[in-house]
Amino acid sequence: MKILFLGEIGVGQTSLMRMRALARLGHDVRGLHTIKPWLEVSWSQRRLQRWLQRGPVIAAINNSVFEAARAFHPDMVWAEKQEFLHLETLTALRQLGARLIHFTPDPYFSLAWKRTRLMDQAAGAFDVLVYCKAYERDQYAALGKPLVYMPLGYCDQVHRPLPSSDPQWQCAIGFLGGWEPRRELLLHRVAADGLDLKIRGGYWQFLRDGRWTPRRHIILKQLAGNDRFHIHRDELLARSWQGEEVYADDYARALTGARIGLGLLRKVCPDQHTTRTFEIPGCGSMLLADRTDEHRELFEEGKEAEFFASTEELVDKARFYSGDESARLRVAGAGFERCRKSKYAYIHRLAGVLSELDRI
Repeated sequence: MKILFLGEIGVGQTSLMRMRALARLGHDVRGLHTIKPWLEVSWSQRRLQRWLQRGPVIAAINNSVFEAARAFHPDMVWAEKQEFLHLETLTALRQLGARLIHFTPDPYFSLAWKRTRLMDQAAGAFDVLVYCKAYERDQYAALGKPLVYMPLGYCDQVHRPLPSSDPQWQCAIGFLGGWEPRRELLLHRVAADGLDLKIRGGYWQFLRDGRWTPRRHIILKQLAGNDRFHIHRDELLARSWQGEEVYADDYARALTGARIGLGLLRKVCPDQHTTRTFEIPGCGSMLLADRTDEHRELFEEGKEAEFFASTEELVDKARFYSGDESARLRVAGAGFERCRKSKYAYIHRLAGVLSELDRI
């Protein structure tokens, strides 16, 4: 099958991993990096055009999608997180004979700043909607289209044990992810307990300099949702923060080097699992995550992963497993095997989705 894949397919992006998984399943896949036009304009231009939901960037995205389809003649268009496709573009793709599938790894209906007027108009024009947030099923169902549920997963070619002797990747406790007030509070308590903590991810910079800027305030306010926050310095977390996001093999090295990987969910949306739910054990680290129904279905607590429901429980378990290597290794090893046995990798997730699409 010929598949035109639309998404953020830069290095280290999960969309790239899913695109490659489709190719590994034997399909003829052509990718279009639909984020690229946004990267070629300034931050202020991006904000203005996203707010207006029109402008040269959005026009360029739609034109490039149509031209790619016209040149490739795909049987299927797999669109990932495409908030700026025009309804007219989808109509034109269908006229070319393509089946239209949409998937987003993010919450859509639950976060106002993720939604766009264009996507609200276009969502019902897709043939099938693939979703990963169980709590949004009713909103997707209201669109009257066939639905396929696909939980998040990991890439077995990228997220695998990759040990390194370089000390920059080694620590007792590791967290890879962006800032949020709750995450800041939890990680501060872990660091304050004297545990060896390393953080990598975006928007933690203010903890080093405590400097207020309009752009920083806008971004942090969006990430914080309804939670209060203030821009300040935190010497403990400033020492723990290792820098911005890392990708590909460095991402695997960071997860592997953290003997315990924290799977901290965001408070701003009711997620019950994320990609790190699978990436951490996939890299051979021990998963220590928020206790949710979905997490407990995916991994057996105390055997294949550990979970917490309070700050105290998080710190207690982090301290215990940091000090008992044999216990940590047992849980980490069982979690790794669960990922393999239960086929949580994208290649298996997508094989199941394609089978369901054939049935539909």
